[in-house]
Amino acid sequence: MNKWTVFAFVLGGVISTEGYAAPTGWVTTEIRLRYDHRDLTSPAAAHRLLGRIRDAALESCGASPFSLPEFKAATVASRCWIDAVDNAVRRIDDPLLTAAAREGRLANAGRSAESSQQPASE
Repeated sequence: MNKWTVFAFVLGGVISTEGYAAPTGWVTTEIRLRYDHRDLTSPAAAHRLLGRIRDAALESCGASPFSLPEFKAATVASRCWIDAVDNAVRRIDDPLLTAAAREGRLANAGRSAESSQQPASE
């Protein structure tokens, strides 16, 4: 699938939801995610909870488990997804979860820097 097709899917989503937008032009979606103290007892448990938060943010921002990988990638790169994950982590306010989220951001930043340094394939 080329970049134009992905753009068409993303643009199509924006256009199709525009008619349902609130008068301000913003649509807010909230997904409740249940967790308990056992979800925050170790770094591994915090990473699992962060994965659940990321999945919920993906759904909240318009993608689903059945979406095309390119659409999921575009959603994860969107301000909607980034803000949703950051807000959830901030609201839970747990050091292990915050550290897991920080690690994820650093890893993604490293991958972005690596891909921007690689020569474009012909």
